[in-house]
Amino acid sequence: MKRLLLVCVATLSLLQGANAQEDRKFELGAGGSFGFSLKKGQPNSYGFDLFGGYKFNPHFTAGIGVNYINYFGRVDLPSGDPNLYLQTGQYHAFRPYLYFRYDFLPDKKWSPFIGAKLGYAFFPDTHYFERWVISGDGLNYGGIPRGFKHILTYPTQPLGVRNSFFGTIDVGVSRRIGNHGSKLSLGVSLDLQPVRFQYDHSDQKRISTTVGPYVKMKF
Repeated sequence: MKRLLLVCVATLSLLQGANAQEDRKFELGAGGSFGFSLKKGQPNSYGFDLFGGYKFNPHFTAGIGVNYINYFGRVDLPSGDPNLYLQTGQYHAFRPYLYFRYDFLPDKKWSPFIGAKLGYAFFPDTHYFERWVISGDGLNYGGIPRGFKHILTYPTQPLGVRNSFFGTIDVGVSRRIGNHGSKLSLGVSLDLQPVRFQYDHSDQKRISTTVGPYVKMKF
């Protein structure tokens, strides 16, 4: 009986060890980020991620994920009239992607890493333009005194945004938590998202460039 119990305990220990090794091969995780625009007249952003990957060796991991990103603030668009400005409202995207990561010190408690994402953004057409009017030099435009800015808050038309590819570069450090491969990652992300706005039978292409902190938990 004792021998049988010892065999069972030893078997369970081996299985737990094998599972621990297997868990280190796969990862699931979630994260959040905030982006500050690097260009004047472009919006800031915040986003959330869900991802899963496979560790091909102690240093290199690759996988797939999906990101929700919301761009808030406004983007200036030309209207053809120097006294009339069009600006966008908030817009957002769902972005599936492939990701790659290289860990420099995978066996240490703290490990710096570098990573990249390449994916495709789907923009729902759900938001509207607002029309801003300001007076011209030496003129009273639409009855507005010179030098005074007047905001008209009515929507003019739906905002169309074309789907497009995007790319991201991540740099940061991971801290191991526990003995089963869980890690907490802190880093800085540079996100490049081409955006094409469609309005008034024309369009305007911009590249939204944001950089900011993010935090991720890998299980």
